Amino acid sequence: MKKNILSTIMVCSIALTAVASPSIALADSVDVQIKQQDEKINALKGQQAKAQAEIEALESKVASVNEKVSSLEAKQVALSQDTEKLQSEIATLKVRIAKREKSIQKQARDAQTNGQSTNYVNAVLEADSLSDAISRVHAMSTIVNANNDLVKQQKRDQQSVEENIKENEAKISEMASTQKELQNQKDSLASQQAELNVLKTTLAAEQATAEGDKAKLNKQKEEARAAQIKVLKAQQEASEKPVTVTAVKADKTADEKKTESTTQNSTSSSSEQSSSTAQESKPVEKPTTGTTTSSSETTTSSSETPSSTPSGNTTSNGGGVDHSGSGNMYAVGQCTWYVKSVAPWVGTYWGNGCQWGASAAADGYTVNSTPAAGAVVVFAAGQSVGGQWTADGTYGHVAYVDSYNASNNTITISQGGTGFSSPTGPNSQTISASGYTYIHR
Repeated sequence: MKKNILSTIMVCSIALTAVASPSIALADSVDVQIKQQDEKINALKGQQAKAQAEIEALESKVASVNEKVSSLEAKQVALSQDTEKLQSEIATLKVRIAKREKSIQKQARDAQTNGQSTNYVNAVLEADSLSDAISRVHAMSTIVNANNDLVKQQKRDQQSVEENIKENEAKISEMASTQKELQNQKDSLASQQAELNVLKTTLAAEQATAEGDKAKLNKQKEEARAAQIKVLKAQQEASEKPVTVTAVKADKTADEKKTESTTQNSTSSSSEQSSSTAQESKPVEKPTTGTTTSSSETTTSSSETPSSTPSGNTTSNGGGVDHSGSGNMYAVGQCTWYVKSVAPWVGTYWGNGCQWGASAAADGYTVNSTPAAGAVVVFAAGQSVGGQWTADGTYGHVAYVDSYNASNNTITISQGGTGFSSPTGPNSQTISASGYTYIHR
């Protein structure tokens, strides 16, 4: 009987140990995997730190380049203001030169027609006295010197115009070149920064995945440990119960053995039933599944790009100087820049809008009050533009005449300027054609 009980105990112990061993092995294996995940996470953190350091270094470079760009933009604003001032000065000089040129040519024609040298001799001979003759000679000398000074001033003004134009164009070219170089640097650094940001995001995603895997492994480890504890507890309970029965039987007296022999079959059956109920099985959890649906919407947008070319045409019917090859040196976003961009034949250095009439006349263009398609309309400083708004009180305004309607005496113009929603144009407007100055090509 004792042998049967001990055999049952050994069988139960071996069975429970066999169940517990896989749990212990699984827990050890999970520990190894968790350690590997920790190493992977630490490596990813190191790569992220390195990427972040490179991003910060690039951000510092980008900030430095942005400061240079901002400084350059400030210089360009100052240059634009200087250019406008220079444009006005050049226009004034050109008008003055044109007027002086007419005066010099008139004096030359008078000298050839009237014989100016003879007039000088007659003036001396007709003097009433020596002092009168000296006075007349002095007066004649003053006139001659004045004419010489006039010619010299004419040459100086012309030279000043040429020098100012060259200086202005050199500054604009230099600023454009510098701005392009800085913008290229800025774009390059921004591209590198974007690449590092992508790298940083990728590493963060990998780290999150690794940490998620680690969390799963930790959960598996906890489940394995719990199963191990449960099995060991069952093993302990199963091993302790038969030992207690054996000890009791060893202490029984000889008289009791007789009674025990009569109940041997029932005791043996009870012992086997007790050992068979000592084993426990791990419950199996049925996984649940779910489905998730998502929907997306696609939106489309359309944009319209206005044309910058006016509908009017330009026909040559005058003898003005064609400036089509001179380029557009006016400040971008100004009314003068827009008109020059759509009518390249206008002067490059005609000054502010209110100066264009005099500048165009000096260049040989027909300037009058007759409206026509393809002409440039000039608004004086502070002049009303069709009763809808007022030109600048200092600089005036210019626009391009797209069309002229003779039946109701109106013009449709296109224009640019800082006061419009699109400073670079075109901004269309229909106004009365009366009361304005027109420059005809």
